[in-house]
Amino acid sequence: MRLLLFTIAFVFYSVGSFAQQSINGRITDGKNPLSNVQIHNLDSGSKTSSNSEGNYTIKAKPREELQYTYMGMDTVSIMVEDVTRILNVTMEIRIEELDEVEIISEVGRNKQRILQQQYPKNEKLIRTAYGIIDSETFPGRLPVLNSKDMISNHYHFGMYLQGKFAGMKVVINPDQTFDVYSRSMSSARGPKPAIYDIDGQIFTQGPSWLDPSTVERVALMPGLIGASKYGSIADGGVVIVNTKNGTYKQKSSTPFDQAKLRNNYVKEGEVQKSIANQTLPNYLKRLKESNSVEEAKNIYLKTRNIYGNNPYFLLDSYTYFYEIRKEVDYADEIMEEYIQVMDKNPVMLKALAYTLESEARHEKAHDIYKKVYSLRPDYAQSFIDMANSYRNLGQPKSATTLYARHAYLQDEGMLPVDSMELGMIMKREIKNLFTLENSTLKIKKRDYQDDEFATRLVFEWNDSEAEFDLQFVNPGNQYFNWKHTLAEMPERIQSEKKFGYSMADFLLDDELPGRWRVNATYHGNKQVTPTYLKVTIYRNYGSKLQSKETKVYRLGPKGANQYLFDFNLSSNVANN
Repeated sequence: MRLLLFTIAFVFYSVGSFAQQSINGRITDGKNPLSNVQIHNLDSGSKTSSNSEGNYTIKAKPREELQYTYMGMDTVSIMVEDVTRILNVTMEIRIEELDEVEIISEVGRNKQRILQQQYPKNEKLIRTAYGIIDSETFPGRLPVLNSKDMISNHYHFGMYLQGKFAGMKVVINPDQTFDVYSRSMSSARGPKPAIYDIDGQIFTQGPSWLDPSTVERVALMPGLIGASKYGSIADGGVVIVNTKNGTYKQKSSTPFDQAKLRNNYVKEGEVQKSIANQTLPNYLKRLKESNSVEEAKNIYLKTRNIYGNNPYFLLDSYTYFYEIRKEVDYADEIMEEYIQVMDKNPVMLKALAYTLESEARHEKAHDIYKKVYSLRPDYAQSFIDMANSYRNLGQPKSATTLYARHAYLQDEGMLPVDSMELGMIMKREIKNLFTLENSTLKIKKRDYQDDEFATRLVFEWNDSEAEFDLQFVNPGNQYFNWKHTLAEMPERIQSEKKFGYSMADFLLDDELPGRWRVNATYHGNKQVTPTYLKVTIYRNYGSKLQSKETKVYRLGPKGANQYLFDFNLSSNVANN
């Protein structure tokens, strides 16, 4: 009965809430305004264009798509949401690709010549369909093993690969074919097997015909980076194989300085101070400089007359009085005022929920997540947030009910099914719930393909328009960048809008133990406002010893690579 009532309410919301709203914004090329940009609502058919100042206005309903076109510029498509009122768009110059033409700079050719000469003696190099790669300058971990590292008495190449790379699973099929599954540092795009690059030739099926005795080197490329080089067929990673007969043989014994090509290190001065210590608003500076609680309260009341109902002012003030001054009652009064002002704004309510969750005020955070859930019952993120909130309150059965409800609505065709990333994130959340709460829920442990007992980093952001880079720096000071921008991953951002989620997760195993750092570069959110980023660090993920820590950051200043946090990756992972 409860589910039926929810379904009726869901239908009522879906029909009644999608009213037209006016969208305003300014279009530029990054510096100068662009006039006569054509803006087309692809769903309603309405059109308009920008004026001489780059400004425009158009009406759209939530989930309708706006398309921006301008001669010589890349077309931009943005899906409208319930809170969308301002869309400031930056258009990029279109770079035309020429069919059957490959342009390689002299620098690139020289680099490949050097790598070819280095290949016989440098065991860190691997030949691919896109040239020779140096694993030491590769933007991410690219383990390379040679024939000495892979001594085996197996004649089947799939069996030969077993146990050679951490995080690799080899599944041998009854017909002796095989599939390789790789757990990379980034979140998986789905349970897809790896592809194979053998001496520059691409294969999608496990090469059971390959004689292991002919193998000279093997490397395992993570799926996220593999897809950027090979396309979506490499979502599951790439097994790169160089054979003894197919690899380049040295023609010169002249040595080369390998250090000249090592360029993916974070250099001193490239990362600015912590976001927590970035330029503060004047009102927050004055509060932090106050000498007593009474003085701080007076500053707040005077400043309140200036900033009025500004949500960022209220949230900053709440955080200050609760976390620094420990004035719980006074902070809660400010929080209640914030809730009244932002009662219908799910983006700003989520910013408060993130803050409360980081303060371990789980009951109050739960109340806010319920408000967001009522405002966005068709968003997958609402289900995930509510389920995790129930887990924080020690109510795993309620969390299970939320996931069952989401699945029911999908089965009934009331919610879209799956996405580039969402399906795997959902499975991972459900698997973790069932694994850790199987005795409480009285269910059998389910068998999934993901490896367990890793460190998992989950990033969530309150504004779906937010664009930013995350930089992961390993203990050797080498980095890997994940770019959440419309230019770099338009399909993923379109998927986020369609399915209603704003999160990404990353799994790290114990291959590179030590101190890791995470930095962030904020590019804005199509408005001149900050975005709140929540980070949950799970240690011993998937084991009974699993623990988590929640941090919240306000991304404000644009363009600077700023330090977020660091964490220790242990060389030992927990076991049940």
